[in-house]
Amino acid sequence: MRDGVRQHPAPAPAVPPPRLSPEDVRTQLLRLRQGPALGHPGAVAALSNQLRGLLLARQAPLSDAGSETTRLVAALRRAIDGLTPHERRYAAADFNLLPEHSWPTLTERQESLARVLGCSAKTVRRHAGQALDTLALLVADGSYLAHTPPAPEGAPAPAGEAAQFFGVSGASRIDVVCSALPDRPRQRPNDPLYSRYAGFADLDALFYVRARLAQDFPAAKVRDFHPGEYYNAEPDCLVVLGAPDRNSAYAEFGPHLPYRFSAPPDPAVLFPGHRDIRLAPTWAPEGELLADLTIITRLTLDQGTTVILLGGCLTLGVLGAAKCLLNGERARRNTEYLDEIAAGGDFVAVTTTRKVGGITGTPDLIATEPLLLLTRDSAGGFTARMDRTTHGAGPSTEQQG
Repeated sequence: MRDGVRQHPAPAPAVPPPRLSPEDVRTQLLRLRQGPALGHPGAVAALSNQLRGLLLARQAPLSDAGSETTRLVAALRRAIDGLTPHERRYAAADFNLLPEHSWPTLTERQESLARVLGCSAKTVRRHAGQALDTLALLVADGSYLAHTPPAPEGAPAPAGEAAQFFGVSGASRIDVVCSALPDRPRQRPNDPLYSRYAGFADLDALFYVRARLAQDFPAAKVRDFHPGEYYNAEPDCLVVLGAPDRNSAYAEFGPHLPYRFSAPPDPAVLFPGHRDIRLAPTWAPEGELLADLTIITRLTLDQGTTVILLGGCLTLGVLGAAKCLLNGERARRNTEYLDEIAAGGDFVAVTTTRKVGGITGTPDLIATEPLLLLTRDSAGGFTARMDRTTHGAGPSTEQQG
């Protein structure tokens, strides 16, 4: 206290982010772009503590290594987005962010880009080197954080966003196969009261998916089908809604999936090869449905079709799956998260969808990670990457046997 005035300690100065020269950053980025680069998000673990601290300096503290990996990859993508359209193309190919040039080595990616541009690989390497110099400067001084220019018209969407997640680009063909109402004979088109959707189930999810796909991919051709009328037309993306008991198209993938459903009156999803996990919806004592299981599956077929199965024990879980992948900014974060965890490959993710006051929630996989996440291994089977079912999370968890 001085002259009757209490003296407060001066606030501690903010810790400045680590300082690295553009040359230091360039050296590490040069190593990072080798091999699969950001096609394997775990590669960022090889970055120095200084560079990781620099990339994360303006972001919130992280609670686990998986989240740090996600944030590091997102920061690098944002830096690449800060390049001019000309340099962005070379950098995105180098760091394995363009689906059409996704190859396991840097040389293959550069040669692939050279074929598309009609130039030599040497020319691509020269432009890529210039783009790397600019990128290192943007990262070193943080200027990419001030403004991210929009992608040029017609440019591929960055990896992890909707286009890559659904396997579509430009005027792709997307087929949506909806579930069917059980024991409901289909009307004939010549019936005076004919309504095409009278035999469809999960209609909320169907109309939501149709509307959102039209917004996100305006150039794509989107068609919907009753399971009884669908035939394999080899679309670029096949979206299947419901569960095997009410969608025969879903049932056809059953032998390739690590889970199965039990139908009402005791709905649940079971994982026989993974500790015999059984997950079931949650009900209020008075019988009201509080939460359903949402099961999102992605499979890539040999002919290149990406299959997205939007499943649920009940209709609530199916609508939650649709919103999880297609509901604005949260969907962008969710699809990016899943793409990174699954390294762009096949996966099964299980989460919950809740309804409060008649409003169906949108699962947030960043705030609440999946109950169970399986990815396909090199042998072709599914292995658990994340298992929170033992912690009692989610609606209802049981282990059989």
